[in-house]
Amino acid sequence: MIFLLPLLVMGGELTFCRVEVKNEFPLERGFITEYLHRKVFDTLIETGWKKDCSKPVTVVVKVKNVSFEGSSISGNRFSGYTLRISFDVELPKKTYSYSLSRYVALPDPSLGTLKIRSALVDLLDTYQIKIKRDLLYYQREVEEKNR
Repeated sequence: MIFLLPLLVMGGELTFCRVEVKNEFPLERGFITEYLHRKVFDTLIETGWKKDCSKPVTVVVKVKNVSFEGSSISGNRFSGYTLRISFDVELPKKTYSYSLSRYVALPDPSLGTLKIRSALVDLLDTYQIKIKRDLLYYQREVEEKNR
């Protein structure tokens, strides 16, 4: 079923020129910004949107919150954290909001931020089908208004 989603909207005329991510949160700012940009761009293409800069339509992804809070203790330190991210995808005349969270086991803080990055990738991969569904509903609404 997932593979059929792009085929359902191939006849659509929705276009965009670029995806802009607005992220003012310091936690992994560069990675979160880049990954959200790539994921939203790819999702737009997969759901039938066309990249066409003759019409300057920008899809804005606005990061509303990013947090990484301790949620389990082992010994004298946190060994598990909860990564939370919420963001809006602003399309012409419509905004979709998403609030996602994922538990991250981080028993050794010296391992750096790879676990955080993996959790973010996991989160967006898991919820990508919901974002695709919202984009398909949006396209259906636009087509119905144009009839």
